[in-house]
Amino acid sequence: MEELNWKYWYTDVDKDKNQYTYEECNRIGPVDAKYVKSSNKDFNGNPFIEALPRPRDGNELIKAYTCPIPAVDMGELDDMTINEQKETVLSLKRLRLPLSFHKQLEFINYDVVSSSYMLRKMYVWNEEDIQFSINEQTTRQIIKMRGKIEDSAPTGFALLGYSGCGKSTSLKQLFDNIPQVIMHHPDPATNITQITYLVVSCMPNSNFATLYRQIGEAIDNALGYPEPVYELMITKKCRSLAEKQLKVCELIEKFSIGTIVLDEIQLINFNSNKENSYEGLLGIVNKTKIALSVVGTDEAYKKLFGMLRNARRAGEYINASAYTSDKEYFNYLLSMLLTWQWLDKPIKKEQAQELSDTLYECTGGIINMLIWLYKWIMIEYLDNRSKGKIVIINEKFIKSVSKKHFGQLKGAIDMVNQAKVEEMEDEQILMLAESDKNKYEMPETNVENLAYESKMINIVIGKVHQIYTDVTSDDIARYVRQILAEDEYHRMKPTEVAKEVVAIITGSPTRKKRRPSSKAPASKNICDYISNT
Repeated sequence: MEELNWKYWYTDVDKDKNQYTYEECNRIGPVDAKYVKSSNKDFNGNPFIEALPRPRDGNELIKAYTCPIPAVDMGELDDMTINEQKETVLSLKRLRLPLSFHKQLEFINYDVVSSSYMLRKMYVWNEEDIQFSINEQTTRQIIKMRGKIEDSAPTGFALLGYSGCGKSTSLKQLFDNIPQVIMHHPDPATNITQITYLVVSCMPNSNFATLYRQIGEAIDNALGYPEPVYELMITKKCRSLAEKQLKVCELIEKFSIGTIVLDEIQLINFNSNKENSYEGLLGIVNKTKIALSVVGTDEAYKKLFGMLRNARRAGEYINASAYTSDKEYFNYLLSMLLTWQWLDKPIKKEQAQELSDTLYECTGGIINMLIWLYKWIMIEYLDNRSKGKIVIINEKFIKSVSKKHFGQLKGAIDMVNQAKVEEMEDEQILMLAESDKNKYEMPETNVENLAYESKMINIVIGKVHQIYTDVTSDDIARYVRQILAEDEYHRMKPTEVAKEVVAIITGSPTRKKRRPSSKAPASKNICDYISNT
């Protein structure tokens, strides 16, 4: 077994652009890798990170998360029957507006996936390795991505919020920018598959055996298989839950899967699942270093990750409902929604301000509820108009439509509004407690020394690999740290450290320690000094 490294060439693309086309990002099946040099030097040389599109920001982000619908032509509307008119309103179900958590989700997902790939490396087993280890006689190679079991497990993200606040839709818009299957070609005879993400939508009353089956199904779908292959491998050949877990681990390593996102976690049947089932799921994270993220409600999250050792794996918390408490943001969404009106006299900005409080009260500020209610307001208006009735869009009309179509949801909306009031009260209490609590100081760390060591290791690894390709990067890093421990004043140049490393590798007697030079580096920045080779 040896670490697999290869050289690749970067694609010339603008900093704010995706190296892949929209068609490539949404293709079922593999896309040939295109690499873009990362501004983070830790990522340079890692093909599984530099093949990923960078997170979107600014105008690109807003355009990506906004899905408009056709404009309303009142002239065409007059020539339609009432049912045809109401049919055009149904386009509102496809309308998507940018939400405040989208920027956070975009960046955190990139952080999650890249961190997962930083903890793993690609290894190759040649024919002689295979025969020795598992006694197979066929001539072939096995290539897998593995992490070290002793390394800390990566964290994912927890996208939590009220039902209808836009979590699942945002997840789709997030992954529309990333090819799901990327194919790497270290040489013409070798193909390495990288499944960047899997989204598993939890089934109602599902258990963890079902969840593992769905992971196999998601792999089949990503690869474009017409018939179940890996789904059957997990369900038919693995009887116990432990066997299913091990098979999932094997597939994660085989396909270099970056992250698994569990959507709608509130649908899991918690009553029939024991704590050890959750531990088994997180055991997969420990073994493979894949990032596990969850999407759902706060209540389900607390049941699934109630214990600290479990909760920390879910990582970054993204409050998808936060915008619902921001009245100013609600008004912004309403102003965008009013771009599409089926009214003889359009609602103007001044009127919108008057209607805002009523719409907010009826929807709890939730985007799905807002668009849903707005759709029925327009349909009811057209219905009355066809009967010759004059309707004024005011507080009374909005509440009557809400009662007619959302009467069964009133209790839930009232609970949401009450929760917001309680949340504001809790925040005030926490602010007072914050001013009184004891302050703790973090232990001092010599960051400059850590940066010096990291940069020296990267330079020496590059130099040594030019001669000894079979020596792992981990071994070289260990030798460099060993040498630097004796170089108290950081006087050695990278070429000198590389020679010492080669001496350790070859077993040659190392030269005697030289007397430290009194010459100080020309630059005050140690990292600048070691780069001057």
